[in-house]
Amino acid sequence: YVSAHMLFNLAAMRGSLEAKIYRKELSQEMASEDVAEAQRQAREWLATG
Repeated sequence: YVSAHMLFNLAAMRGSLEAKIYRKELSQEMASEDVAEAQRQAREWLATG
């Protein structure tokens, strides 16, 4: 779930409305720690990309 959330987060940042919807639905099934980890991974990916 963490990787999926990270990818939806990156897609949402690029303007994908579907990614925003899927990210929200997915986050409701995840622990808050996992959501935070997915967000951290997305920031790290952006910093290295």
